[in-house]
Amino acid sequence: MDLDDIYSKTEKGVHELKTRQMNLPVQLRSILIMVDGLHSVAQIVARSQALAVGPDVFEQLEKLGLIERRFGTRATAPGESAAPREDDVQRFLTLQKSMNQVIGDHLGLRGYGLMLRLQRANSLRDIHEMLPDLAQALVKRIGLERATPIVEALEATLRG
Repeated sequence: MDLDDIYSKTEKGVHELKTRQMNLPVQLRSILIMVDGLHSVAQIVARSQALAVGPDVFEQLEKLGLIERRFGTRATAPGESAAPREDDVQRFLTLQKSMNQVIGDHLGLRGYGLMLRLQRANSLRDIHEMLPDLAQALVKRIGLERATPIVEALEATLRG
């Protein structure tokens, strides 16, 4: 586990928050609540300084099956293959093409900065980090009602 990893709750984790069947200690439950699939381990640990917890809490929650790693760091861990999985590569290419089309169709020159970021993107994590900015630009330009299905489709592709 790395401080740049991003975790999300599993179905078991969501169920635990609703039912409290596992009777988790306050620190574990609090971190489980904060895990949202958007913030890194470092960001969540920084926000939870009052709980006096470290990154090891994420390993505990993962072993319990309550969270899972959504996005890892760009560097690979020892023993992991440096090559991305084929389905990740295909999702990346599909997303890059779709986002390029969305920017061109709806933002035009206003989306130039996003287009440059998209061209520099080299992983699903880069796409994930860029998506909120694209969503914000779309909402500003075409409105929430028209932007929502576009962003939801991109998110669905990102999740696989």
